Amino acid sequence: MIDWVRRHPGPLLMAAFIVLQLLDVKSYPLFSYDEPLLNDAGWQLARLGAFRSDLRTLQEGFESRYLWQPPALPLSAAVSYFLFGLGIVQTRLPAIVFGGLGVWAIYRLVLVASGQRPAALAAAAMLFAWPPWIATAKIARMDTGAIFALLVATTGVVGSARDDAAPRPAVLFAYGLAGGAAALFHTVALPWCFGLFCVLLLFGGRRRLASALAFGLGAGLPVLAWLGYGLLTPRDFQLQFLDHLMVRTSGGGGLAGRLVGEFQRYGQDFARLPAALLLALVALYGFVRHALWRQRAVAMLLVLAAIVVLLHAVVAGKDSGYYTLYPTTLLICLAAIGAGSLVTAPAAPGTRRVAALVALSSVALLVVNGAALAYAPRVLAAWKQGPQRDYALQMAPLREILKPGDTVWGHPVAWFAVVDAGATLKASNWAERSALMVADPRRDKYVVVPRGKTFLGMENFRKVGEFGDELPLVFGAPLSDKSYTFDLWKSKSLD
Repeated sequence: MIDWVRRHPGPLLMAAFIVLQLLDVKSYPLFSYDEPLLNDAGWQLARLGAFRSDLRTLQEGFESRYLWQPPALPLSAAVSYFLFGLGIVQTRLPAIVFGGLGVWAIYRLVLVASGQRPAALAAAAMLFAWPPWIATAKIARMDTGAIFALLVATTGVVGSARDDAAPRPAVLFAYGLAGGAAALFHTVALPWCFGLFCVLLLFGGRRRLASALAFGLGAGLPVLAWLGYGLLTPRDFQLQFLDHLMVRTSGGGGLAGRLVGEFQRYGQDFARLPAALLLALVALYGFVRHALWRQRAVAMLLVLAAIVVLLHAVVAGKDSGYYTLYPTTLLICLAAIGAGSLVTAPAAPGTRRVAALVALSSVALLVVNGAALAYAPRVLAAWKQGPQRDYALQMAPLREILKPGDTVWGHPVAWFAVVDAGATLKASNWAERSALMVADPRRDKYVVVPRGKTFLGMENFRKVGEFGDELPLVFGAPLSDKSYTFDLWKSKSLD
């Protein structure tokens, strides 16, 4: 058993990641605004067999089908809801599982690309402790699923084109399907898919064009199927997906502004990870010392990373999402390969010992740095803020007031409590056109808003209570930018 684990650590790392995130999944982080909006369609599919979102039905284009985001995340949520019912754990479970699979997948990719087990372990350990990876896994987002599928596709492309032999088109078509599946989680996966297409054109052997086209066909098939589904109702598709896509990709101004914005986003990601600079220098030294770019598989990853970094800078939005996590995942692979080469490459005994010690220390420092940022606040929150982070406890007053059949207009975080009471929640101020959202006293019996907030139409409602407790400070910090503190208003017309 021990020997099997030593030779196959990927599944163990995956399981450890999943278990570690599930330990405090109900309390950290607090249930967030996006989670019900991204997953409600999965609940409706599991409950009613209809792929639509009740939360959004007050706006034109959202009445009949869900097209706001690609479908893979709510479909994954639907499986979780169908098996286990509705709840915070069930909502967050798919993204956490994909997060664990991503740790396993990055191990496989680096092992295939470099042949270095130490490098593969380093990459897996770094992603395991990478704060943005953990954060997106724990807030029921689509990024872990998308990146897992991209890592699978990249492993297949790199593995099938490491030599001059032409890979079989059927194999590349299958890996293209994995890339297309990534785009069904998040459209920000498309630059990575395009990068893999370019890599096959450059490194695909004697039949490089056929290889690239086979991959491209596989990647395009799931995307075209979803686009075809969306265009069955073109007006809805425009109002939900296209309008949202334009907002998310329009920030940053011109090319210079986008490059500056991208640099600033990386700066925010790495500001509290000084160990990353040391690792980058060590990895660069490993690349130069051993001329790693001469290895075909490593060169493929270098070209892929360059394309993805550039396309993200030009195309991706600058003010939302975890978009930098996609190119950063590839940079983690390259950093692990560069540092790993100092551990495994032949050298004079004394020189190799020093180089290996420096490389291992740089990886260990980054893992410790990331783990401290990601896990220390969770320990402090469990120690000092347990009751205030208990969703069921904080939302109990709302759940007790509501009656089956009531309609509530308000904050999406109230979703579980409202549904559990047999009522219906209509989300307020959730999208780009939020100024159009007005509470209707003839339709909405109750309104739930963050404590002290005003809302359009409030003159037709009266405040009937408050619920939820503020988070106590821990060493002067709340450990969150929000809390479960809300005001409850009741319609004057439906008293």
